[in-house]
Amino acid sequence: MRVKSAIDWWIKILIWLIFAILIGSTLFASSDEVTTVVFVNLLLFAFLAWIYWGTYYELKEEYLYCASGPFFERIPYDRIKSIRLTENLFSSFALSTKRLEIRQHGKGFITGTTYISPTKRQEFYQELIKRCKNLEIKE
Repeated sequence: MRVKSAIDWWIKILIWLIFAILIGSTLFASSDEVTTVVFVNLLLFAFLAWIYWGTYYELKEEYLYCASGPFFERIPYDRIKSIRLTENLFSSFALSTKRLEIRQHGKGFITGTTYISPTKRQEFYQELIKRCKNLEIKE
């Protein structure tokens, strides 16, 4: 099951604004700097586009695969300690504030916590819970 990331409206506006600024800076670059500006802007544009259109989550046979542009993580289901619905702005594989927080056994808070924002958050949450056998249930 592969699911794209949900994207908040303000993140969409921010990314499209950056695209416009990159295009504008290319148009207004002086003739002796245009090659450098075009090269740098193409790299930045490609990087942001890769994150914008390339952030997704996939439930594989043995692990959860999270990708955001060039960044990725494989989280084995048997290492997942807890999953909860949350809303925050922590840095993560998420493009929305409506997220799932995934904590892993044997890792600290920073290295063992991953946030994702699947478009079908509730369905994805239920399916992920079914695959995780070592969840700690808090009462």
